[in-house]
Amino acid sequence: MVLKARNVLADCRNALDLLEEETRPEVFRLYWVAGIALARAVGHVLRKVDGEHDATIKRAVALAYTVWQADKQANAIFWDFIEQERNQILKEYEVGFLAVPIDVVAGGELHTLDEHLFCPMADGAFAGEDCRDILEQAITWWESQLNSIEVTVRAR
Repeated sequence: MVLKARNVLADCRNALDLLEEETRPEVFRLYWVAGIALARAVGHVLRKVDGEHDATIKRAVALAYTVWQADKQANAIFWDFIEQERNQILKEYEVGFLAVPIDVVAGGELHTLDEHLFCPMADGAFAGEDCRDILEQAITWWESQLNSIEVTVRAR
C-alpha cells in the first residue's frame, strides 16, 4: 500500500528544501505558498483520494482525524499552523511570516542583510519561530500521522 498523500508530502519537503536556499523575497513567498498549500493538501488527498479508494484507509483516516480533533493541543501543528496558515494564505493571501532585513556585526562593522536568513512567524502559537522550522515540524507531524495510519490499515 502506497498512499498518494505521501507524494504530496514529498513535494512539500521539496518546497521546504527550496525555501532553505532561497534569498529572493518574491520567490521565497511563492515557495512558501506552495509549501503551505502542499502541507494542507496532504490531508485532503489522504481523505478524498486514498480514503475513497479503500474503505479500510477511509476508516483509519476518520479515526486519526477524530484523535486530532479530540486533542488539539497535542496536534497544534495541524490546527494552529497547517490549517491556520493555509486559510490565511489561500483565503486572504496574507503570509504569516515576517521578512525583514537583519542587522549583523561582522569585523566590527554593522551590515544589513536583506536575505531571508530568519523569517519568524508573526503571530499565533508559533510566533517568533522561523517559518521554515515550523514547516519542517509540519512535515514531521504528517510523516508520523501517515505512518500511524498505515500501521492501522495493515493491522486490519
